[in-house]
Amino acid sequence: MIKKFKSNYQLLNFNSTHPLWLNAILKTDAIERVSYTLLCRLQTTVEPELLFSIFYQEVSQYLPISNVRFVASNLELNILEHDHGGYCISQRLAIKDKTLGCFKCYFTDKPTLAQVQLLKKLVKILSYPLNNAIKYQQLKHMALTDNLTGLANRNQFETTYQGLVSNNKEKQTCFSLLVIDLDGFKKVNDQFGHQTGDLVLCSFAKILLACCREQDKVFRFGGDEFTILLNDTSVESVPRIALRIAKLMDTSQFLAKFGLSCSIGSALYHRYDESKQLYGRADEALYRAKGKGKNCLEMSPCSQVT
Repeated sequence: MIKKFKSNYQLLNFNSTHPLWLNAILKTDAIERVSYTLLCRLQTTVEPELLFSIFYQEVSQYLPISNVRFVASNLELNILEHDHGGYCISQRLAIKDKTLGCFKCYFTDKPTLAQVQLLKKLVKILSYPLNNAIKYQQLKHMALTDNLTGLANRNQFETTYQGLVSNNKEKQTCFSLLVIDLDGFKKVNDQFGHQTGDLVLCSFAKILLACCREQDKVFRFGGDEFTILLNDTSVESVPRIALRIAKLMDTSQFLAKFGLSCSIGSALYHRYDESKQLYGRADEALYRAKGKGKNCLEMSPCSQVT
């Protein structure tokens, strides 16, 4: 049942910076109305950035603030990027004994006691929605990330692929897919154990990341199978990236212990390709590379330079 609030105060008719107005809110059921409105709006999203923006929009109606900031171990939210001026009020944001992080609010002028009291009441309302948003983002990250290497996983591949397709239509750019297997990886697991095998996979993942640009995306599909989506790339650039991967593998003291190499199959995106079609061509090229003795690059026939 939705609670209806009866108030003798029409909130929007008052000057929000006036001390008497703030005292009136704090001493009447008007604070319940403000709190309820804020809570309802905060419950409309589980995106931390949007949640924080909503909080700022609501609170700035009642308090003369210039910025709000939240800092946690793995998350930082800001309304404004530049340096914060004015007076800062800091508050520990927590749920029971669990600390979420540090909340900071920046006032344009030195806040009154009534303003600080109102802020603390409203910040408490932020705690649970923000905690839910943080948990949601953590679960989302886990669902889209390979637990071992920290790379994106197969679940995230389709989303990234569709983004590149849209970019391809808009900017008339090309992109390629590399499918990569570690040659001889099974022997590592058999001879040295899965723990060492995991270290090899993590080391190889770092090499792939080092060979790619910021706009490229590296994925681990499982086992020793990796893929790379190369954004805004030409057919000619694929062999250069493959050579870069091979060189870094050769110079890796850790991987050199196991005598590993990699086989790569590549395919260039064609208009109207579904992700399965592009992957299929790259995977066929990988199969041919392994058939030629491994440790080489094979390009899909329709991706080769003419």
